[in-house]
Amino acid sequence: MTGRTRAVVAAAGLVIAAGLVVMLLAAGVGNQEAQPEESASAPVNPQGKPGGLTIPVYTADVQVDPEARRVHGSLTVRFRPADPRHVYFHLYPNAFRDDAALDSPNWEYVLGKEREAGEIAIGQVEANGQPVPAEVKGTILKVSFPTALPNGQEAAVTIPFELRLPRNNGRMSYNDHALWLGNWLPILAVKDEAGWRLDPYLPMGDPFYSEAADYHLRIAIPAGYQLASTGVESRAVITETRPSRQKWYEVDGRRVRDFALVVMDETYHALTEKVGGTVLNTWWQEGDDPQTVKQLHDLAARSFAYYSEMFGNYPYPEYDVVKTGGFFGGMEYPGIVFIQDGYFDQMSTYGAAVVAHETAHQWFYGLVGSDEIREAWVDESLTDYATMAFLEQYDTRMARSYISQRLSRGRQADALYPELTVWQPLEAFPDWKSYSDLVYARGATMLWELGRKWGTDRVNAVLRRYVEAHRFGLGTGRDVVQAFTEAVGTDATPYFEYWLGFRKDKRSEAEVWAEAGARAMRNQPGKKG
Repeated sequence: MTGRTRAVVAAAGLVIAAGLVVMLLAAGVGNQEAQPEESASAPVNPQGKPGGLTIPVYTADVQVDPEARRVHGSLTVRFRPADPRHVYFHLYPNAFRDDAALDSPNWEYVLGKEREAGEIAIGQVEANGQPVPAEVKGTILKVSFPTALPNGQEAAVTIPFELRLPRNNGRMSYNDHALWLGNWLPILAVKDEAGWRLDPYLPMGDPFYSEAADYHLRIAIPAGYQLASTGVESRAVITETRPSRQKWYEVDGRRVRDFALVVMDETYHALTEKVGGTVLNTWWQEGDDPQTVKQLHDLAARSFAYYSEMFGNYPYPEYDVVKTGGFFGGMEYPGIVFIQDGYFDQMSTYGAAVVAHETAHQWFYGLVGSDEIREAWVDESLTDYATMAFLEQYDTRMARSYISQRLSRGRQADALYPELTVWQPLEAFPDWKSYSDLVYARGATMLWELGRKWGTDRVNAVLRRYVEAHRFGLGTGRDVVQAFTEAVGTDATPYFEYWLGFRKDKRSEAEVWAEAGARAMRNQPGKKG
């Protein structure tokens, strides 16, 4: 692909941070060769239905106009409806419409003060080839079927759309050299035991909840631009048309729970190497500090190799770490992460740690999804613990300050926030500081303390079994508790109630359970899962 180079680099003198906590880290790089233990392109039947369609299939033709900051196209989704009468889609770009109420301090923290509106306009929707009523209310699209569908019958819904990109510091925006599209494409709402999940786009955490699907996109961009996405560009069919001077990419993403992309001009290039069975690209820009770029790439490769060893090999053929704008430091999507642009100018604590954290999300969010709205800790606490575990073995001396600060916030959380808990929905958090201290620090501290008693490898082995049990599916908080219950042989609920629910009356039971686990682990020498 244009502008790519291959490099295996060594990093020294990294300065790193994660979340709101600062640390210093220095390390070198290594490469681990391993083949994906299960290909993401293999046939799958996660819903357990015999034959036919087993997961949704998204097919889209889209054209991206970087100059106008618009995307238009048509999306067709084939799926087995959870309701015979209608289906719902999330239209997340409508959170940024002109009439949206985005003036709270939390929205300002997410989007910044200087912003321009954006939205997604929907054309005539069809279901199974027939025009059907479509009702848009805020970020929700309701599509009614012409007649009730027989149980188990497949449906195909086609949605023409035009997206006007907002300008802000968030997950979907642009600058003079790139457009980054996160949560941009209409996506099926989940229907679980509680009913349809039509949650709004909240200014807290990552307010998303989606199931795995297959994606096939044809994406047109002007000549002179490049593409990185959830799909596999290294295997994409690329066709250049004349005289329009457009490049059409045909890209696939198999068994992924969203599809994100970045369109970049020719000032972007990539460091590329193969880690195990996956091609890893770090996309940087002319003018970035070369040593910083190499260090960030090194960190991505080393953390990727560590998580693959600890939690199971990565099944996707490509992983992109891409420089974008945005407030967020980093944002995870399947097969691609967005990294804030300022961290490529000079090595900083926050920028380096963000790469390790977002890479861990490829396992805890990517491979195993969860309800990020009602149980944000399920992916974030596990991810932040995994980040700490990686950093400790990467360079113990330089990681010490980060870990001690994280543990300090985690251990104080029950006193700092006596009216809150970790295991609560996003709307219950009053601000980003409480969210970070509870969902990141407290949850990660819970697992870290267990690692001090059991050994890090043994805690990692439990998490590996959790990943294996829910790979390509959804995991819940109860599933995490069950994984630790099975590892010890006695109910882990008191331990999680003490740490996540601030149940001080459970402290004694929690300690007894953790010690029982330590004894059980000592009777299984060297066992890693």
